[in-house]
Amino acid sequence: MTQDNFPPDTLAQALARIASAAHPPVVETAEYQIPWSDPEFSHRMLEAHLDPDTNMASRQPEVIHKHVDWLAAQLLSSGQSPDQVHILDVGCGPGLYLHDLAGRGFQTTGFDFSPAPLEWAKNTAAHHGLDCRFLKLDLTQLPNNLPDLVGPVDAITFWFGEFHSFDSPTARDFLPRLAGCLRPGGRLFLEYQPWDLFVKEDSTEWSWQESSVFCDHPHLWLQEFAWVEDQTTEVHVHWIIEQDSGKLKRYIQCHHGWTDSQLTGLLAEAGLVDPVFHPPLTGAPEEFEFPVLVTRRREI
Repeated sequence: MTQDNFPPDTLAQALARIASAAHPPVVETAEYQIPWSDPEFSHRMLEAHLDPDTNMASRQPEVIHKHVDWLAAQLLSSGQSPDQVHILDVGCGPGLYLHDLAGRGFQTTGFDFSPAPLEWAKNTAAHHGLDCRFLKLDLTQLPNNLPDLVGPVDAITFWFGEFHSFDSPTARDFLPRLAGCLRPGGRLFLEYQPWDLFVKEDSTEWSWQESSVFCDHPHLWLQEFAWVEDQTTEVHVHWIIEQDSGKLKRYIQCHHGWTDSQLTGLLAEAGLVDPVFHPPLTGAPEEFEFPVLVTRRREI
């Protein structure tokens, strides 16, 4: 790759923008983070979700199946049959967990706001005649009538540490709304990233990619990692420089860290009590599988 491949000044402008940014990076609001709802980005994410050889978006099929085995055993321990149990999956993506659960006879509902995975989830459920409903909803802008939209549920699942993508005020807003969908005694299954797994050292790395979730053309991928102590937040910045055009794109992910006591306190504020901590379910590498915290909606 030489500068002759780019329009005049494009590469220089890209490098100048990178140089002028904050290093290490700082926490930014959600509007600057990864555009999950962008159609093109969501199609690339769908490809990652459906790749059986990676755990980076959705888990590998055998891991999902083992998670569902565990969840089903938890939900049926009191003698109920699957068709008596309604499960809501938050951030369901292409619905891989819910398709497996529905295949076992559970009632299932999921929501997401990434269009391509959600459409694939709906089409796959229809093709196989599965009892799944999928809704397009943004967790940061849940409607007041959410319980009416999803119906009363016996369990809510929130997998793969996605909860940590949201800061404290946002979590304090949506957790009571989710809890309001549970029947009294219904359970939240939250796969959370433990405090000691947050990387608290700044670092950088780069790689050359023929394609990735950020770009379907050859590109240089620069990454920056930082820990912002006073906001207990891990910041991950992606700089993408396309080979052919020199076009620069920037994406950012912020993951908020909680200690166990902070997390249980936050859930208790939302009426989710009696916390039970479970270790990672299958023994997958720790960056791809976290412990599960189970709480119950306080009895009325």
